[in-house]
Amino acid sequence: MLAIILGLGLQFGAKLFTKDVHVLNLIGVGMPFVAATQPINALAFVFDGVNFGASDFAYSAYSMVTVAICSILFLLILSSSHGFVGIWIALSIYMSLRAFAGFWKMGTGTGPWKFLRS
Repeated sequence: MLAIILGLGLQFGAKLFTKDVHVLNLIGVGMPFVAATQPINALAFVFDGVNFGASDFAYSAYSMVTVAICSILFLLILSSSHGFVGIWIALSIYMSLRAFAGFWKMGTGTGPWKFLRS
């Protein structure tokens, strides 16, 4: 629901803050990425919180470093080849990898999640 509100509302709401055509154009390009990644962001934050709650800090730290390294590589490649849209694609990949990494630990049933396998 929030993604829909963001996707539709901020297209029109941006005009309340600026009349600059170039800024409005950039907002129009970036807003679909912001709206589309909201559910992914929510999942990433939930899985981070669940892993923190399970005191799986080592996995959280190592997975975050790994995700960051991969995402930085995507950011460098995509921003140079696709510009502003490439940056948003790289950020979308970053949040998707965070959500995947958080889910992966529970899915494998290792560490504090061993009880899920029994």
